[in-house]
Amino acid sequence: MNILEYFSRLHKEKRELALLEWTYLVMVVISVLVAGIFALFNQALGVGILIVPLVAFIAMSMNVVAWALIKLAADTFLPKKADKKPLKKK
Repeated sequence: MNILEYFSRLHKEKRELALLEWTYLVMVVISVLVAGIFALFNQALGVGILIVPLVAFIAMSMNVVAWALIKLAADTFLPKKADKKPLKKK
């Protein structure tokens, strides 16, 4: 299975948090590689580009915490759907 099929499966399974995490990971890896290449020619520019993965990490952390709080609130305060199975008579 290639990576595009994996992302497509995550999308079909409605696993948005996993897709979000992978998006941040790809952005961080690309930013670090680009920063490394630029740092070979201009150290200040390379270090400046390293701000992008730092911001991505902070944003991902905030998103994960917000996602967990929303899920907790939804599981706690919203009524759960009752089972639709009929009761067995004895």
